[in-house]
Amino acid sequence: MANELSLPEYTIDYQLPVITINNFDQLKTAVEAYANKYQGMAVTASTEKESKSSRAELRKLKQALDDKRKEIRKKYAEPYQRFAAQIKDLEMTLDSSINPIDAGIKELEEQQRQLRLKHVQSLIAEMAPNYHVEPGEVEIDPTWLNKTTTKKKVTEGIADVMGYIKKQHDDLKTGISTITKYAQAYHIDPAGWIDQLKQGQDVNYLLQAIDNQVKLNKQKQQTLEAQAAEAQTHQVQQKGKTIDTNTGEVVSHSVSLKITATIPQMKLLRAFMDSNQIRYQRVGA
Repeated sequence: MANELSLPEYTIDYQLPVITINNFDQLKTAVEAYANKYQGMAVTASTEKESKSSRAELRKLKQALDDKRKEIRKKYAEPYQRFAAQIKDLEMTLDSSINPIDAGIKELEEQQRQLRLKHVQSLIAEMAPNYHVEPGEVEIDPTWLNKTTTKKKVTEGIADVMGYIKKQHDDLKTGISTITKYAQAYHIDPAGWIDQLKQGQDVNYLLQAIDNQVKLNKQKQQTLEAQAAEAQTHQVQQKGKTIDTNTGEVVSHSVSLKITATIPQMKLLRAFMDSNQIRYQRVGA
């Protein structure tokens, strides 16, 4: 600025206050005498009234001393408060010009930030296809919008984030394939396990969980088979129905169903019927 603003030379006259307690020695002697008078006073049931009276007297003397202190402090502070008010008034005069400029600068900086944001968003959209990620998956690092951050640094930062996202996608794809094949090998629907994988569960943990589920299913099937074998010892077939000879109840009968399903669905249906001891047979080609 050609004509730099400056304040005129000015000085402030003030004198350091001198606060003196006249007859301080006599005052101190009197205070000590009062304190000594009641020093070591024994408080008992018989002296309770006297003790309270003595405490009130001592507190009254203490309050008188503190009142004098506050009186002097108030007088001492008055010159400074007048001086501070004058300075504040001058500062407010300057603020009337500072505040609009400050608001204008902040508005300009926000406009510049929005331009940098658009630039970063365009860069993300441009780079996303190379990493096979969606632009919306990339969370913008606030430092990318800093005025001092170079384009090279922003580009490298975006590349790092996209590389990480792509790795997550690849890992998930591989995990889904592994879980699907493992589950289907045991004729188990992989959908629920895949959902857990997408929620962040570890692949190895899920493989072990599938093993555990297979064991439970096998144990359940063995139990059902044992129960069915035991039940058959007192069952007879009459006109396509199975009748319990102990109770006379019809425990099962045959029905014909026409089922339309995809091959994977048929495999799942077959696995379900096998696990629940439902007998079936293929009819026709």
